[in-house]
Amino acid sequence: MADDRDILSHIDEWASAGHNIALAFVLKTWGSAPRPVGSLLAICDNGEFQGSVSGGCVENAVIEEAQTIMRTGVPRTLSYGVADETAWELGLPCGGTIEVLVLKVSDQALIQRLAQPEPTVFIANALTGLSAVFGEDGWQGTLPQDPILVETTLPLLTSGEVMITDYSGEALLLRPFTHPYRLIIVGAVHIAQSLAEMASLTGFEVMIIDPRQGYATAERFPNTELVLEWPDTALTRLKPNARTAIVTLSHDVKLDDPALQTSLASSAFYIGALGSRRNHAKRLERLTDQGFTEKSLARIQAPVGLDLGGNSPGEIALSVMAAITAARYDKSF
Repeated sequence: MADDRDILSHIDEWASAGHNIALAFVLKTWGSAPRPVGSLLAICDNGEFQGSVSGGCVENAVIEEAQTIMRTGVPRTLSYGVADETAWELGLPCGGTIEVLVLKVSDQALIQRLAQPEPTVFIANALTGLSAVFGEDGWQGTLPQDPILVETTLPLLTSGEVMITDYSGEALLLRPFTHPYRLIIVGAVHIAQSLAEMASLTGFEVMIIDPRQGYATAERFPNTELVLEWPDTALTRLKPNARTAIVTLSHDVKLDDPALQTSLASSAFYIGALGSRRNHAKRLERLTDQGFTEKSLARIQAPVGLDLGGNSPGEIALSVMAAITAARYDKSF
């Protein structure tokens, strides 16, 4: 769901131009479905679309159904799967099955609310099509507000977890649109150039921290946010949370150690540090002297990245991004 903000931006543009819009969400999956629950395909009545619900297998069928739904306003829940090896037109060649909710969204104020950068949750009744948006500034939409539903929805603003819940015997989709995952890289070194690009491609918001003149430059890191501060100062201000990964790459104790100290005080889901096992052992000694416990220090992944066998800057960046991705989805190798 890395492209959520781009999709929402297009939806906002369509609505502002007076177009009808349908949203299609994956409700359920079985087998080897290529897209997770909550995946979004947005369809405009002018023929444009953004996003996907199957990676290309059933999009044409969903878009065709959406044209009818935009005319009638009646939502539908559609099921697609593979009956045999030739069912490419209306199936999933990888062998999975998906259930997709398609509904018309005509409330321009609701769409504008979704397009704002603040975290929100889109809530839709799969039977009636009534929908609402909930955020820190309240509830908006045709779906009536309910205290129990608000209590259920509130944690999703942070967690980003998609929920399908039963409400008075009817299925509700709770689809968060949260801040993107962040990768904070300490040390604007060669590896960081490849890592920043890979992280952006996988949907991370990337920041480079390095106070050294000539390292963190727009020429070396185009389209990347550069923070020209000392790491402990920058990280304190940036407030890493459970949707943040932090990697230190500078190989400079004056930069890496303060960054790790501040990172360990945060809820970052991944903390990694470049360096050999020998250098990491020395690092742990220094941090232990600073009062950090063995349990706390075990959060630091070092040498950083999965052991893929490569040693070029690009290969190291790939191994780091692989480890971060595994941590994000709670996978171990």
